[in-house]
Amino acid sequence: MIKKSRFLKLYKLQKTLKIMENPIKDNRLVVGIHFAIRFLSFAEAMDSGCACGEDEKESMISYASKLLEHQIQTATSEHELTYLDITDAKIRLEKAKQFLR
Repeated sequence: MIKKSRFLKLYKLQKTLKIMENPIKDNRLVVGIHFAIRFLSFAEAMDSGCACGEDEKESMISYASKLLEHQIQTATSEHELTYLDITDAKIRLEKAKQFLR
């Protein structure tokens, strides 16, 4: 059972972050602003020992870069824009695109 004070803290946090029931709104993730960067980092760090693995790595980097590009284009909250700026999202996106060429 959640204590009343803890429940209030969770409620206030949800209200502050404006968490919605559906995490997808206007064709983008509105919660989990870290997902695209983390997905791209994971895909870039993959190590494969065969040609099939290289194809999978390339596909994942392609998906992750498209997701990150969409996030950069549609970000509206100051918190998200600051996060994207701090993590050098645009630079990382360009590196991913160069890898794919």
